[in-house]
Amino acid sequence: MNSQCISLPGIVEVRWVDARFLSPNMMAKHNAGLPVAVMTDTTPIIIFGEAVCQAVEEHDNNGRVEKTTLTFMTNSVLPRHYEVAWLFRQASGQWWLIGTKEPHYPTVKITYHSGEPSGERAVHTVEITHQAVKSLIPVAL
Repeated sequence: MNSQCISLPGIVEVRWVDARFLSPNMMAKHNAGLPVAVMTDTTPIIIFGEAVCQAVEEHDNNGRVEKTTLTFMTNSVLPRHYEVAWLFRQASGQWWLIGTKEPHYPTVKITYHSGEPSGERAVHTVEITHQAVKSLIPVAL
């Protein structure tokens, strides 16, 4: 099995979007070489420290699978009751989408941290993972 790892540095903004309002078949459109745009409202998230995104593409006998992991720290309230997709922007201005309107949706793991008595801010670490034929899609916003 071959694998290729892509790390995307310089993440300056993270947002979420209700996946129900995304255009259909965004992954298929990207794979066909068509431009993909997010044409609905997005909600910004305040991030602290450095956000990190890594995509690992693996090839085996059954084809190609890409697993993307986005990790960041925030004190924002995140949605929990419906399926969401995640957007982030690099310092270069390039936007990326994790998740689409169709299942399988990204999974979210939140680790809560309380602030230190010295006055350190209470934040939580968020890890978003998504696995699909193409789980990290460049988009226009």
